[in-house]
Amino acid sequence: MSDTPVPEGAQERAWSSDPTVRRHQRVVLINTTIGALMASLDGSILTVSLPTIARELHTGVALMLWIMMGYTVMITALLLPFGRLADLHGRVRLYGYGFVIFAGASALCGFAPTGQLLLVGRLIQGVGSALLWSNSTAILTDAFPKSGRGFALGINQVAALTGSVGGLLLGGVITATLGWRWIFFVNLPIGAFGAAWTFLALKEIATMDRNDRFDWTGMALFMGGILSMLLGLTEVIQGHRAIVPWLMGIGVLGLAIFVWVEARTRSPLIDLRLFKNRVFAFGNLSLLLNALARGALMFLMVFAFQGFDGDTPLIAGLKMLPLSIAIIVVGPIAGRLSDRMGSRELSSGGLLVTAISLVILAASGLSSYLVVAIGLALAGIGNGLFNSPNTSAVMGAVPPDRRGVAASTRTLLFNTGQLFSMSLSFAILAGVMGAGQLSGFLAGVDVSAASSGHAAFAHGVSQAFTISTILSVIAAVLSALRGKTTITEVRAST
Repeated sequence: MSDTPVPEGAQERAWSSDPTVRRHQRVVLINTTIGALMASLDGSILTVSLPTIARELHTGVALMLWIMMGYTVMITALLLPFGRLADLHGRVRLYGYGFVIFAGASALCGFAPTGQLLLVGRLIQGVGSALLWSNSTAILTDAFPKSGRGFALGINQVAALTGSVGGLLLGGVITATLGWRWIFFVNLPIGAFGAAWTFLALKEIATMDRNDRFDWTGMALFMGGILSMLLGLTEVIQGHRAIVPWLMGIGVLGLAIFVWVEARTRSPLIDLRLFKNRVFAFGNLSLLLNALARGALMFLMVFAFQGFDGDTPLIAGLKMLPLSIAIIVVGPIAGRLSDRMGSRELSSGGLLVTAISLVILAASGLSSYLVVAIGLALAGIGNGLFNSPNTSAVMGAVPPDRRGVAASTRTLLFNTGQLFSMSLSFAILAGVMGAGQLSGFLAGVDVSAASSGHAAFAHGVSQAFTISTILSVIAAVLSALRGKTTITEVRAST
């Protein structure tokens, strides 16, 4: 492979007339879509089954929360290191290893006899998923020219979002028919097929700098800071508030030192110079705020449906269909439109639609499913309009040799937003309901008979969605202000 970059216009002309390249593009799109679907599916498929697992494995609330969050915590902590390793040593090989590790960990989860071993399996699953997430978007961006990148990323993002929301329904179906362990067993044939296909069919397109160094110091600081802050929020949910300021302070200090070190390291884990580009910086900030705004949405609604509506896991999953259907329909359309008319207007408008949906949900009091369904459908439309156009703009704004770390940065901010959204929302609920009543709620105890419990949960959800509305509006403003920086300007700034 030549180290001389091909001018983007010449690259598009060559790809549009080369059947071999077009065939490889199809392989890349299908393969990375499978990876995105599988990885995102397991981020949510367990949610509706948590009360059942808690009863069968006799897990406490802290262990149950970490079984739910540990998967995403590992993804968040490892995305940047794996993205950097991919830029140094190749994306396709690490992506294939992600399938292998994910499938092996799924087997461990399925056979886990205790909650502690299930947590270990979930953490290892997160390692495999981080390898998939940190490489799939970069591989896809490398393979497609600018004129088709938005549509390809739209398909990929729809698969990810559909997996995230569709996992609720699929988890309910599997739990009701086969039992919760089969939630993990279904990953085994998919993971084996994905790994074999990756190693046999995908080609490494990117040029790696194998002589550069890996930033182990940055990795330790970043992982330590994130984990400390999440542990602090977990302690808030459990009502252990004395240690919270220490954990949060250590986390903030660790992340501050991480930023200071990264700005002075020759081979940083995250290239802060990329944020000099306005499209990259504002696109990622709006992504982070959007994730903070809606990251806890499906978790809150699923627990509401099962907690005091008394729904089964299957019915709770079915009630989330307005969200998933809207994403499936709108996502590819938005991706195609962004290729033709640009992404800024679509992304900003999608965030405003999301804000409207959160206003509706905050005002609903969770008393009418029709109103809730309208809010969920609008949330799906808003996120369908935002995600693929914003991803296309952010990934298209960086030079090819930095797309691994750029993709990891983008997914890192998204997952960080989701984690803190969920933790903060449950912290709000704990403050309103009390840690004891919230623990029972999460364990599947029906509090519908207690009007105070019903009212407290609805009030807590309303507070969480009100804060989320404000975050969505700020995200829309940042998205609208990002401008139209070109990749040429990014190269100049980096």
